[in-house]
Amino acid sequence: MSMISEEDVESYLYQHPKFFNRHADLLAVMEIPHERGDAVSLVERQLSVLREENQRLQHQFNELVTIAKENDVLNKRIQHIILTLAQANSLEELFEVLYETLHDEFKTDAITIRLFEMSEHQTRAEFVEYDAQVFHLFESILSGHQTVCGQLNSEQNTYLFDKQAIASAVLIPLGAPKARGILAMGSQEVSRFHSGMSTDLLKYMGELLGQLLQLWLRH
Repeated sequence: MSMISEEDVESYLYQHPKFFNRHADLLAVMEIPHERGDAVSLVERQLSVLREENQRLQHQFNELVTIAKENDVLNKRIQHIILTLAQANSLEELFEVLYETLHDEFKTDAITIRLFEMSEHQTRAEFVEYDAQVFHLFESILSGHQTVCGQLNSEQNTYLFDKQAIASAVLIPLGAPKARGILAMGSQEVSRFHSGMSTDLLKYMGELLGQLLQLWLRH
């Protein structure tokens, strides 16, 4: 009589997944080594796995709820910003209101706007030439039209925030479909802007702000 190997048993159970439905009494006596070295029944082990899976799913659900709430708050902030800016009577007032509103809504430590095009208003600090330095520092962000959150490299930090102690930042391309500038908001807290943040609404805000700025620049 040939011996039945473990592979044979495994193969049989794969082919007959309802085996334990017909032999439920076996579940209570089967033992599986626990991580601590103790032996537990298969039923206990299955319940443990189910509890762990349930906890994982609950954690994912809680994360989704948190993100949804954060997005709702962010959406209301963006609506307030755009509605406030729409009432500006000049480009100078637009910039003044923009900085003030962004500070109020996002509670950041620093805000910088850089528009990479020439204008009759180029005496303002916001208007800079798209030169080799800008290309080197921000081309990947502008060409990919990506909103980036997290820690900047030292060159980007110096260019945007000078000597301010900025630990984390968000860089938002301005305009669409082609980005013509960058809105940068910085914080002294490392965790304020991080790579795990949702950026879709921030990207949308950048597109709207870029359109508003273009309307004034055409005047």
